[in-house]
Amino acid sequence: MWHPGNRKIDLCNCQRNLRIQKSRRYKPLQSLYTATKQSKKQSTKRSTKQSKMAEEGGKPVVQPTATTPAPAVEKKEKKPKKLKKVKKEGTPATIVENTDGEVKEKKKKKKKKTKKENKDSTPSATVPGETTEVKSDKPKKAKKSKDKKSKEYTDTETKDCEEKKKKKKVKKEKKQGDDEVKEKKVKKDKKTKKESSVSSSTSSGPSVSEISSVGGPVDTSSSAPTEKGLTVGRLNVVEIDNIPQTTTAFDLTNIKGTDTAPIENKNDFKIHSRVDYGTKGTKVDVLTNHVMLTAGDDLTGKQNSELDPWWKSAFIYTYHIDFKPKEKPAFGGNQKGRSARPPPPPAPLSKPKKYELIEALFHEDKTLYKYKDRIAFNGEETLYSHVPLEEFTLFDGCWDVSNKQKNKTNAVGLNNNEKHEMNELASQVTLKFVSKVGLSEIYKGTLNKNPEDQENKMSAPDKTVLLSLLGVKFLQSNDPVFQVHGNKFFIYNQYSKTKQFQIGAYLIHGFTVSLRYAYGSVLLNTVNVALPFYKHTKYLPGDPNFKNNDKVGYSLMDWLIECYGQAQNQRNGNKPGMKLQIPTEKDLNLFVDKNRDIKDLIKGLKCYRPYINYSVNPDGTPKPPKKMQSKGIVGFARETADSLKFRVLPSDLANKPPVPGEKEVMMTTTAYFAKKYNIKLKYPNVKLVSLGGANVVPAECLTIVPGQKLKGKIYDDKSVIDFTALRPADKFKAIAKLALPSIKNALTTEEDSIDAPHDSDYCFLKVPSRVIDAPTVQYENSQVTYEDKPFGSKVAGSKSESQETKGNWNLQDHQFIQTPDEELTLRAVFVNDTDRAPPLSVMDDLKKSMAKFASDVAQVGVKFNTSAQPILINEFDSPVKKVTGGFGGRGGRGGRGGRGGRGGRGGFGGRGKTSWEITPGETKLTELLKNVPPKSYILFVLNKANQDTVYNRLKYLADLKFGVINSCVVWNNFRKNSTQYNINVVMKMNLKLEGVNHSLANDDLKLLKDEETGLPFMVIGADVTHYPEEDQNSIAACVGSFNDKFAQYPGNYILQDGPGEETITRIGSLIPDRLRIYAKHNNGKLPPKILFYRDGTSESQFQDIVKVEVKSIKEALRKAGSQMLGGAKYDPPVTAISVVKRNQVRFMPLHENAINENGETVAVQSMGNVMPGTVVDRGITSSAHFDFFLQSQQALKGTGVPCHYWCIYDENQFKSDFLQQVTHALCYMFGRSSTSIKVASPVYYADILCERAAAYFKANFNVAKFEHDKVKKNRDDPVPPKDLLPLVNDNVKDIMYYI
Repeated sequence: MWHPGNRKIDLCNCQRNLRIQKSRRYKPLQSLYTATKQSKKQSTKRSTKQSKMAEEGGKPVVQPTATTPAPAVEKKEKKPKKLKKVKKEGTPATIVENTDGEVKEKKKKKKKKTKKENKDSTPSATVPGETTEVKSDKPKKAKKSKDKKSKEYTDTETKDCEEKKKKKKVKKEKKQGDDEVKEKKVKKDKKTKKESSVSSSTSSGPSVSEISSVGGPVDTSSSAPTEKGLTVGRLNVVEIDNIPQTTTAFDLTNIKGTDTAPIENKNDFKIHSRVDYGTKGTKVDVLTNHVMLTAGDDLTGKQNSELDPWWKSAFIYTYHIDFKPKEKPAFGGNQKGRSARPPPPPAPLSKPKKYELIEALFHEDKTLYKYKDRIAFNGEETLYSHVPLEEFTLFDGCWDVSNKQKNKTNAVGLNNNEKHEMNELASQVTLKFVSKVGLSEIYKGTLNKNPEDQENKMSAPDKTVLLSLLGVKFLQSNDPVFQVHGNKFFIYNQYSKTKQFQIGAYLIHGFTVSLRYAYGSVLLNTVNVALPFYKHTKYLPGDPNFKNNDKVGYSLMDWLIECYGQAQNQRNGNKPGMKLQIPTEKDLNLFVDKNRDIKDLIKGLKCYRPYINYSVNPDGTPKPPKKMQSKGIVGFARETADSLKFRVLPSDLANKPPVPGEKEVMMTTTAYFAKKYNIKLKYPNVKLVSLGGANVVPAECLTIVPGQKLKGKIYDDKSVIDFTALRPADKFKAIAKLALPSIKNALTTEEDSIDAPHDSDYCFLKVPSRVIDAPTVQYENSQVTYEDKPFGSKVAGSKSESQETKGNWNLQDHQFIQTPDEELTLRAVFVNDTDRAPPLSVMDDLKKSMAKFASDVAQVGVKFNTSAQPILINEFDSPVKKVTGGFGGRGGRGGRGGRGGRGGRGGFGGRGKTSWEITPGETKLTELLKNVPPKSYILFVLNKANQDTVYNRLKYLADLKFGVINSCVVWNNFRKNSTQYNINVVMKMNLKLEGVNHSLANDDLKLLKDEETGLPFMVIGADVTHYPEEDQNSIAACVGSFNDKFAQYPGNYILQDGPGEETITRIGSLIPDRLRIYAKHNNGKLPPKILFYRDGTSESQFQDIVKVEVKSIKEALRKAGSQMLGGAKYDPPVTAISVVKRNQVRFMPLHENAINENGETVAVQSMGNVMPGTVVDRGITSSAHFDFFLQSQQALKGTGVPCHYWCIYDENQFKSDFLQQVTHALCYMFGRSSTSIKVASPVYYADILCERAAAYFKANFNVAKFEHDKVKKNRDDPVPPKDLLPLVNDNVKDIMYYI
């Protein structure tokens, strides 16, 4: 009989159907956990050594030390002093898999060395990359038994362990002396930092001995290359203000490799390699959020060392794991022989469900659980493992997974509209071996000069494998760690930074890690991230009582009461100091019934049932302990604990086996929990929580599973911004507390002790940077010029400090360079989405606001006539779906009908007719837009903010359908009559009117003019946006300049050929319009040079951009240009720069001042951030690509994000200083802002045009699809692109209508 808390018994009685013998189960990977490391562990722990040797059939061996020779081994075992056969230093055992899948060790050939050489061979004297070997004089036997072979292998391990122990001791003694030198140097560095904040350093690279390497302690005796490689040492580290960092700038560019850059031919379309490094600007060191993982093998000369940690020498096994969802039964058959219809294909499992299945698999199999810290799942269909796993197939019912159920059931006790169909268990899980990936390839070729080789490294699987396994290591912590999206980790302990958020949630800082390739090294880039989670403890980290969480407990009922108080507080306007009323049971029932937020939050929330003893069966018999199972909440039931009664056996209450003949007794849920679990309910009249099926439980008996990401809409954006906007010093401290300890633990396993040869010092890298000068901003009769001054210098007549004005200026006393010559009529149209008209006073206020607007914008030179009466449009929105007919009336004889029509004999009512109906407001607006007089400008005033459907439809009609120049404002903002707001609006309006708000001074513009012809370059920007609607094709946009002001960027867009398509294969079709407009404004002449900025690409797509997009642009330029020039040849040189604006790189200033090129002391930080104009092109940049980081904007809040620019194609052969200066200047050319921006302006314009095209797509998608469905001939015929996304109206296609 059912009762609360009832659960399955013996969920895993069926056996797995294995494809190989059990004797092969989970044999460890010997190349990773080699016999060498096992011997190492034995030598350090003698108590465990003897037991392990006994298991292997060998005798205990006394390990030699530095002062005591090794004793002889008993009986057949050879004495260590006579044993000449040792493993080759620096070469791991080779693993050979036979046909049975067993792993064998293949012996390496040994080289001969003299006895004298062996005696003199020590770790300090050995050249990196070379090894010491001795071959035994005794002949080898042809065959050996398994036992004898095992003993001989044990002897070899023992001798090898002795050699390593000696080397380790020498290193340790040497390291102690070096540590004293380090401490003195650190003290000296601290003293120097206190004496002066001015940095006169030129940020030159460190000497070779300052570079981290596999070798361990610092060795300053050698700084020159040897035959086999370089002798290098660790970086010096100091901790300043709780931020560990290197004491010198990390820059390996002074070390020259043997590789040379490939020769580039004009028509080869190959990726451009680095030409040089920049030199201009004020030199100063900055801190970056990179941790050095290791120096490259080609830099150090050490490869595949036997002592390498797991993340360097391991081979990783990759497996394909397939989840086959349970198929639905066929339907539609009958007894008359009609065949059943085939079932629809099952929906694929989501990522969270796959993770649940994997987690359940770990806990169901003890052997697999043992290697949990060595196995990673990528969330899709791949497993990565340190150890070889057996292939298997698991069939339906083999294990229970969280809230999954085998059969569909409706939740008992729920309201009809809340009945929930439970998810089904996957019917089959299959694991198959795919390949073996070696991690050693990651560390090779770090000095390689070939960009294509480097790009292949960026997309190689070993990079993904290493990061996935690092993630598994991050989870092996004593504190709870929440993993989200595979690569985000959140540690929940007393050091975590948290904040209460919305209802029932909290924000928390975590971290993410990525692998980066730099010149001569492999780096880990780590940055903090923040996400909201469901609250699962009473006290959050940071609360003084956080340590008492285990004592006080926190149930689902406690969470509900907190949510009630937070909702009440929101209703009262979040007024501080208000006393919250403790809710009654009636209040709570009303809250869970009526509050929409709590209904959305509770559905699917996973909970534990801590009252269940998972080591005892319901009848009291013991069973193997099992992990506590979570259950997903379906909703709230109608019943309470006092009102729900059921029958139960007395033996069940006593947790005893059933007694023959005993009778059931009727009992309430309240009494049941008191008798069965000794739990007295505090809220017996609050509605029960349904966990699916007939399982309903009191909320106070459940606890929330930790680490559940908050679902639903984020509406408190301000709290998110305030919480995440950390200044660099706070950000780096947060990363140091959260990420660096986890990285250290992940890179240092039990097998690799702390003094093993790790290159990572677990600190942030200091890198050289340069601060380049700001361009001069030009207005009609005035200029904005930034003058370098020392940090903290005051600006005359202002409270601001000098450094805060770089890239940030005021429009006061400035006028736009170019505005319309004639006064335009500005007509306000008030747009309301309801049929309820606003009060008459609103229209009067709107007229006054229009007059104020005209007065404000006249200050910058724009003239509007606002005397016309505002127009009111009610009931405006996107087209509405209507269904008419077919759903009514009575069914005919033998059947049932719908509500709209009459059912036929034995049949059903007919389907209704679907249509998309235009709203009354759109009908009225359409008539208005058809008759807009010339020299008019429409200003749409929206009644509400954040109405995407209204905004998209307005733009579709005005821009695309009728070609009327327009802008939108929100009434609540416009009615404030703010001069600053009005000026911001008119900046957009003037650009649409083909005006020029500001430009650069002539000295700065000379960079973008051809010296030979005097014509300006054409600067092009392109971008792609994906999925404007679900599973719909991507949209690409291209903009281009046409005159010497570089302020106007008209553009056009196209619909890509498929969804998620990043490469713009038809970008050539967008080029002729750019040339036509350029020729129109330059007396028929065409641009002499092309500068192409491409946004949105990843580092693995550079070859596609060059070979497809750049090639298409070149072909279009030749063809269209030749036609415009009457057949004359036209082939301008093209330079292509890929822009990565969303990256995880952050910089932190280390100095307030530095010495510039003129010998002056100038500020090099602002608002806690690095100075706008900071360029980094050394230390963390590519060895082969021509790339640099540029932080061009003032970070008014939080930490600024630099843009990563990659020059991937360059026929103009520009130098670093030129590209960096031009790109920086273009960041000051964004026409709708009086600040420099994060990215070059053509990139930003292309991004905005993509978003506008996506708005057109969304506004028209439903109607276009509906019209196409009426006329299509085949079911799978797609909607033509011209119908989904028509071109913009000819009236506005040559202007910046999208801004």
